[in-house]
Amino acid sequence: MSSSNAVEEGNQLSKVGKLTIALVHPVNKEKNYAMNKDLNGGFGTADDYGNSFTSRIIRMVKKRAIRLPIITFAFLQALFKEQGHSVKYYEESLPEKGDLDIILVYGTVVDLKNENKVCKFLKEKFPRAKVGFFGPFPSRNPELFNSGDFVLLGEAESFFMNDFRNLEQLNGKVNVSSLTDMEKLPSPDYDGFPLEKYGYSPAISEKPFVVLHASKGCPYSCRYYCTYGEYQGPKIRQRSAKKVVDDIISLQEKYNVRGVQFRDPVFGLFPKFIDEFCDELKKRNVKIAWGMETRLDLLNENNLKKMFDVGLRNVNVGIETSDPEIAKLNKRGLVEESHQEKIIKFCKELGVKVSAFFILGYEGDTKETVRNTIKYAIKLNTPLARFAVSTPYPGTGFYSQLEKEGRILTDDYEKYTQFNLVYKHKNLSEMEVKKLLEEALRKYYFRPSYFMSMIGWKIKEFWL
Repeated sequence: MSSSNAVEEGNQLSKVGKLTIALVHPVNKEKNYAMNKDLNGGFGTADDYGNSFTSRIIRMVKKRAIRLPIITFAFLQALFKEQGHSVKYYEESLPEKGDLDIILVYGTVVDLKNENKVCKFLKEKFPRAKVGFFGPFPSRNPELFNSGDFVLLGEAESFFMNDFRNLEQLNGKVNVSSLTDMEKLPSPDYDGFPLEKYGYSPAISEKPFVVLHASKGCPYSCRYYCTYGEYQGPKIRQRSAKKVVDDIISLQEKYNVRGVQFRDPVFGLFPKFIDEFCDELKKRNVKIAWGMETRLDLLNENNLKKMFDVGLRNVNVGIETSDPEIAKLNKRGLVEESHQEKIIKFCKELGVKVSAFFILGYEGDTKETVRNTIKYAIKLNTPLARFAVSTPYPGTGFYSQLEKEGRILTDDYEKYTQFNLVYKHKNLSEMEVKKLLEEALRKYYFRPSYFMSMIGWKIKEFWL
């Protein structure tokens, strides 16, 4: 951030004086599965696959291997410190004492009961403080988060950079006037985060591991279903390559970070960014293992080679379905199959892991089309395959359509984990989808060829 911007924002917030702020990420220790609240566009995911033997094994492995921080907290902590406030982050515990002015609690779809319980407890313990929620899900569904003083309707970073004038604003539904300018954010601050507990194995094995944002926004039409585009909007807000590399260097100097996964909805949508980012990493001799989420039609052999040379080791991609007609019915645009398979094959040869995401129970799906998707996933044989159930999230067009048709089965939103069928499907029952999900996990992960391929990846990682 330039000195002029810092001074301008500091002056803007000087009216409230120095505040004492607590940032609270409620971890639900009663859940026996991985719960990652920064995923799924910030709505959160809960990896409860079912109760079969294979499902329990995979659930246990995921809980031990995958735990991600919430990047918004790290940006907010840096922002508050830059503005001269006193701020502390809580994840393994809750605030116990002190004269707090503001307590910010992160809200999600998968843990909203616990989050409301925590918020109510904090409000009773710190009655003078303004206690409230932020995050994509409460921003779209504030009526579900009524245990505190306020809910931010929009991005918290933008609110505290541009809108905040006094504590009296923090009452009820608080509108945020604009989207976050990614270029104005300071480098994220992970002080107080349990860094030793974060991981993203086997996609990124290096630790300490954290997440970063190089951009926000997604222009693709899948926002009808997708939480990313619905909340972040279609406009791409790109952080400059120089600042992203500044962020990485800062994390390495402060925390010895060795692995990073970018949480952008679509990394590298601006073609020049990838070239500039790679050049900046190379010029400054930055050694980091990193991963991204993107579309396969944005990748080619040239840009993959360039990114691999500066540390790219994982790519998350949405395959979703192998059936073009199902994709069309669900307003999804598939990547041309031959290009998809060519890029995945090239990534394997290069040493870049591909994590492929598949959706079961789309509108129009049958047992046959779902099993064809499972077969296609096995054919691709990527190091990671995530099978999820089509889920209509409140606030999306898909949810509104099903609600009008009377097909929403439950308003218990904690069941919206991506692993339960929560709407009345025209061809499949809840039990049939659950069995197909367990079948997908069993057939994919319990193959001798899969075990052999993972051994091959371990050998390749050793030599890399």
